[in-house]
Amino acid sequence: MKKIIIVISTLLLLANTPVFAEEDGHGHEESTGQHEESGHGGEHEEEGAPIELSLAQVKQAGIQTKVLTYQPMKQSITAPGTVSFNGYNLSEVTTVVDGVVEHRFVRLGDKVKRGQRLLTLNSSALAQAQADYLRADGVYRTAKLDIERLQGLVEDKIVSQARFQQAQSNFQAAKANLAASKAALSAYGMRNKDIEVLMQVKNYGLLTLRAPSAGTVTSDNFHLGQRITAGTQLMRIVDESTVWVEVKLPQSQIKGVHLAGQAVVLNKANQESYPAKVINIYHQLDNATRTVGVRLEVHNPQDALHPGMFVTAEIESGVKGSKYLFLPAQAVQRQGSELIVFVEEETGHFERREVEIGKSNMGLVTILSGIKEGERVVVKGAFVLASELAKSGFAVHNH
Repeated sequence: MKKIIIVISTLLLLANTPVFAEEDGHGHEESTGQHEESGHGGEHEEEGAPIELSLAQVKQAGIQTKVLTYQPMKQSITAPGTVSFNGYNLSEVTTVVDGVVEHRFVRLGDKVKRGQRLLTLNSSALAQAQADYLRADGVYRTAKLDIERLQGLVEDKIVSQARFQQAQSNFQAAKANLAASKAALSAYGMRNKDIEVLMQVKNYGLLTLRAPSAGTVTSDNFHLGQRITAGTQLMRIVDESTVWVEVKLPQSQIKGVHLAGQAVVLNKANQESYPAKVINIYHQLDNATRTVGVRLEVHNPQDALHPGMFVTAEIESGVKGSKYLFLPAQAVQRQGSELIVFVEEETGHFERREVEIGKSNMGLVTILSGIKEGERVVVKGAFVLASELAKSGFAVHNH
């Protein structure tokens, strides 16, 4: 019985002993304080744990920021559209002389620079024109030497003035004939520097066609050994950094649309949006649909938009009186059930903020809470910050 009483007493004593030993300096009150501090740290993480990046990391991640300001709500018209090449950035590669394809230097899909070699033709017509030029050059040089020789003889009255005038006339005729021969070669596609070294060429009749502009080879309509007639389209080169989107709007909606007006194009395939502007409003209605055509020029830096694609366009058609805080849709990232943005408190110092958003408009979302006017917010590269934060790729410092 005494043993049972002793055991019960011991258990009661242990139950009343503090979790941390007092000699370690961690009583119950300090434990509570630590819990409160831990809770504070958790609250800070909800607001956004700071991320420290060097200038090199910021540049590499393509991070861009802007100061948040109140802006009027833009009214917009939403309509389907079709992507096409930017016709102003499109070049057709043709030949104005008959010939046979001897060499190919690029293939379909290759990116080329302005002046880069595309293909070489062998043309008998060009060879004849080159021979005419060389003969004209020889006659010109002879006439020029004759003028220089007779100049002094006329002054010494050894040669008559009539003889000298005849030499001058021959020189002018030779000069004109040389210029006409050179113009013929230029019309065939020869460059001035190729014409200048024609005397050193061994194989006449070869014409190298070059890229008239930088871009991508999107059409390739020939093969080696093929006989080509003048005017045949051989290649098409397109700069796809911008494309066109053709939209048709009812007459009732066209009133607020104006040239150089802002627009946004949404590619449903990847859910990406691209800035655009109105570059043309057609002056004639479509006879079948009775709609007005509107052409947008769209930035296409990742080459994600291609001719024939169906997209959705939002075109600015006016503004409302009230002002709101707006951010590009890509600036807002989702982490779990939260929507977050990143605020640059100092250079290279980014803080995660949870936000509440409203309606989206023209590729922008309305910010209802979480950040305020005057703060510098990441508008490009937020996805990189969110990804690296999720996998702790960047150093995160909790304060």
